[in-house]
Amino acid sequence: MPDAFVWYHASEELEPALLAWMDVVETEAGVRGKLYVRKENEKVTFMECYSDVSSPTILRIEQLAAANTLFTSLTRRCESFIRLDNHAPRYDQ
Repeated sequence: MPDAFVWYHASEELEPALLAWMDVVETEAGVRGKLYVRKENEKVTFMECYSDVSSPTILRIEQLAAANTLFTSLTRRCESFIRLDNHAPRYDQ
């Protein structure tokens, strides 16, 4: 299954609320993600990472975000990737 990466620009003051959001996702979608932050050139970017999640779970996370006022003025970008390594099946097979 793929890993999902959701990123958005937000004020660094939202960090506590975003950490609480990760708890909501765990409770409501059944998956525990990790939250990352990058502060660069006066721009703050947050990224949520969810490992080994199904497409329906990714959809559920985005539905929860759409219903949460925390994200009303933010543009979330969600992308998913399949990890390649020597022991995993190839994506094109």
